[in-house]
Order: sequence, then C-alpha cells, then structure tokens
Amino acid sequence: MVCMMYAENQSETFRTDPVLVQLSQPIVINFSGCLHGKEAERKQNFTQCCQDRKLPVTVPSNGVNLDLILKKVDNDGNDVVFESDLVFNGVCVLWKGKINKQTLTGTGYLEFDSSRAEKEGKTAAEKLKPYRQRIDAIKNMISR
Repeated sequence: MVCMMYAENQSETFRTDPVLVQLSQPIVINFSGCLHGKEAERKQNFTQCCQDRKLPVTVPSNGVNLDLILKKVDNDGNDVVFESDLVFNGVCVLWKGKINKQTLTGTGYLEFDSSRAEKEGKTAAEKLKPYRQRIDAIKNMISR
C-alpha cells in the first residue's frame, strides 16, 4: 500500500513553495544515469532508459534528483522530449523536458496538474472520512 500525502491546497502550494516556483520555470537538467561510465556507455544507457520509460535526471542548480516514470517520449531530431506525472512536495505536477542525445543535458519544468490534483484530493478526502467521523465521535463522547 502506498501512502501519499497531498498538500491541502495544491494550487496555492504550487504557487508559493520556493522549490516548486523555481522548477516551474525552464531550468537546466542533466541525465544522471551511469554517471561514471564512458561517454558512449552513458549515451547507450540514456537510450535504454528512454525505451524503458524510466529516466533519472538531476537539476544541478538546486540539487533536485528525479527518477521519472515517463508517460510520453518522443524523438525530436537530436533531442528526446518527454513528460512524466508525479507528486512533488505534496502537489500533483507534470514534468516536461527535453534532453539532447549527444550532450545528455537539456531543460525541463513543472506544470501544475489541476485535474489530477482535484481527483486525488477527492480520493484522499474519501479515505480520511471514516477517521474524521471517528475523531468527531470521540470528541462528542468526551464533551458529554
């Protein structure tokens, strides 16, 4: 069972969290797989990661490392363009990026995923409902 904590107001958190604000602007990223391999080995590993739809990237300017599960991958000449949905700091987001196949560097940014945030918020509220009812029942019992 995966336990996921979501921010109470995801859209507000997306607009105010300093890391999310920074990552919502196009920012330099690097492929972080096979760091100590030779150049040819790293390029081959990058290609394999894209085919497997699992891509490790790093944002060197702030030290964020992401192991992305790609939902969309397209080859665009020398670049690989990709998308991955994830939860970052309790907020449902979509990571969009592109990485050059030769340099293994590129750019990426986060977008707020409002439809998924709404869906996950409702699901979380439903899961918490019995616990809140139990807490209310205990409070009522104590206050009598």
